Amino acid sequence: LSKNFNQTMNILYVVIIVIIVLVALIKIFGKTSSSKEKELFVYQRKAFLFDTVTEFNLFKTLIELFGDKYHIFPQVNYSHIIEVKPMPYAEKRKYRSSIDRKSADFVLCDKSRVVPQLIIELDGNIHDFSEKKQRRDEFVDNLAGVVNLPILHIKTTNMDKEYIRNEVDKKLKL
Repeated sequence: LSKNFNQTMNILYVVIIVIIVLVALIKIFGKTSSSKEKELFVYQRKAFLFDTVTEFNLFKTLIELFGDKYHIFPQVNYSHIIEVKPMPYAEKRKYRSSIDRKSADFVLCDKSRVVPQLIIELDGNIHDFSEKKQRRDEFVDNLAGVVNLPILHIKTTNMDKEYIRNEVDKKLKL
């Protein structure tokens, strides 16, 4: 009887220990998971990819005019089309941080290898009086020049198809 009792107690101890470990694991991972999930609830899906109707209209115009010759990508991060030359990591990180939060409104790429051929920036009225926007434009213009990638600024006040066609053709030297 005593031998059976000891075996039963040992099994009971093992079951209790397993339950305690499982409860502890659930508490540890449950809290971490739910707190991470709570952090994600601050996000929502945007209604549209484009921030303005004018951007969307320019996209449609570019597709109509150049979609047969080029892939047209909207909202392309500059760090996806321009890279920092090899250098020590800390220095490289500093230079990359100058471009990794900036995006081009549109990038035209050749259809055979998807190589960027032209950056297009759509400039609203704010570009006329905002020093911050002007500094950004000057930076991306200089950056595009250094890497030999043409850049075209189109004003939201001039969305005429023929004007856009001519300006893009000039930049692409067509």
